[in-house]
Amino acid sequence: MSLTLGTEQITAARREPLAATEAVRVLLVAGGGDGRVLGAALRGEGWCVVSAGAEFVAVAREFRPDVVVLHGLPADLRGRLARLEEVVPEVPVLFVSGDAARAVARVRALVESAGERAPLLVVGDLAMDEEAREVTRGGVPVRLTATEFELLRYLMRNPRRVLSKAQILERVWGAGAGARGNLVELYISYLRRKIDVGAGSGVPVIHTRRGAGYVLKAADPGADARQGPPSLVSGG
Repeated sequence: MSLTLGTEQITAARREPLAATEAVRVLLVAGGGDGRVLGAALRGEGWCVVSAGAEFVAVAREFRPDVVVLHGLPADLRGRLARLEEVVPEVPVLFVSGDAARAVARVRALVESAGERAPLLVVGDLAMDEEAREVTRGGVPVRLTATEFELLRYLMRNPRRVLSKAQILERVWGAGAGARGNLVELYISYLRRKIDVGAGSGVPVIHTRRGAGYVLKAADPGADARQGPPSLVSGG
């Protein structure tokens, strides 16, 4: 990771014209020529973009981004991601590949979906208000980080469907996450602690299908429901 961001660069970003400061704030964690190309492509969308290297957690604390884009994976990823979500718990993190056009499209889709009215997702006694970004289990509020929320949203949009680690990585973290199935295992364990063990009092809704993936099912199978247009249900 060769790109670094100093305090003066953050200050400069905050002093941009009003139209720019109201734009989406993107923290790009990247290095080398590909990182510069991607940064230019993101800025071409009119977004306020700053780049960082291994110190991206400290940069996020100062810059307060709307989205973090990781191009390539830094060392000690698990520890760094955990610290990042402590600093900016509501901010989504996207892993992207070397294709700048695809990366920009993924960020754009995220930005556009953030402004859309989302329906209420319900699976048994588990409910998610996508617009308010609120989750409850049996009426008990469940506090989730941005990544945990996106993972649960994907599971809840596909109730009773077994989703592989590869599918989950692609949808939640992006193609750039590669074969890091341990990310899925880690965040599934986080969700289970909060939803099954915590609010669910030990009654699981997230199940492992050994060798296949994970499935979310209501404790009462007949209670699966979704409020909102069926066309909004995501595929695999």
